[in-house]
Amino acid sequence: MDLQFTGSAIEYFRIWIVNVCLTLVTLGIFSAWAKVRKKRYFYSHTRLDGTPFQYLGMPIPILKGRLIAAILFAVWYISTHYVTTLVPFVILIALVLAPWVAVRAAAFNTRYSAYRNMTFSFAGTYLSAAKVMYGWAIITLLTLGMGYSWWHQRMKRYMVNQTSYGGIAGDFSATGGQFFKTYLIAGLLFIGAVVGAGMLVGFGAAFAGKANRPVFTVMVLVVMYAAYVMVFAYTQTRIANLTWNHTQLGPLHFNSTLEVRGLLGLYLTNALGILASVGLLIPWATIRTLKYRADRFSVQANGDLKEFEGSDDSSVRAVGAEVGDIFDFDMSI
Repeated sequence: MDLQFTGSAIEYFRIWIVNVCLTLVTLGIFSAWAKVRKKRYFYSHTRLDGTPFQYLGMPIPILKGRLIAAILFAVWYISTHYVTTLVPFVILIALVLAPWVAVRAAAFNTRYSAYRNMTFSFAGTYLSAAKVMYGWAIITLLTLGMGYSWWHQRMKRYMVNQTSYGGIAGDFSATGGQFFKTYLIAGLLFIGAVVGAGMLVGFGAAFAGKANRPVFTVMVLVVMYAAYVMVFAYTQTRIANLTWNHTQLGPLHFNSTLEVRGLLGLYLTNALGILASVGLLIPWATIRTLKYRADRFSVQANGDLKEFEGSDDSSVRAVGAEVGDIFDFDMSI
């Protein structure tokens, strides 16, 4: 079963420009309605086996969650910029809240995502999330960062295994060693780019003279930024493929075939288009990205889909999801 995204840049531009204008006019209040309008458009134009997904979230709970998230962000900003003596206490509170944010955000996003009139669900708890999040974080610190790959793998496994659809939980089989290989290659690529940039500036300083040194400095910055984009595209591609290709949901197996070259070209052309249009091509870039990812994704069914049954329809508060958004905290699959 192929995944299809049928949205168009022109249609989404109309939604996007209205969202931006009304959010500015209402001083951010309309942002909750804007999020619902955007997600409903994306979900309804994402089809699996010809059937669209559904987004069931409502604006008012999202708005309440955003107000609480804004208050927490204000506390963080004031403490880090004006009342620095409170920073240790704010960090401690943030560490206590982080597992709750991850769990509640996942619960909200899954509860209000549906396919064929059945919603997804997330069964994770605060304690179980804290054990994975901080247990492996301690190991990462003790190994001077070497354990990060295993921490990331454990977090992905936790999120997948706690997510279910129709009463069937996901299963994640990728290993920490596979994550480590991805990050090792990404690190070697970046080191190679840094060494190359260092050699470039060295030769420039030795043979070009003082007058041309600023030119070579700019060249080094360009090379460094290009290296970052390349490594970012490589990591995003490999981790996404690794995650989905080792995720199973009952009889469903997923296949992601993102390519580094394709994603890198997408990032670069999107960035150039957005810069050249002073931001007006953001909807175009968004639609291109979603279509590319959908075209590189498929689902294989190795059994009867009737084994999926109705799932829990209880409500979930939006606070965790909005706190995660405002602090750019993402632990999703």
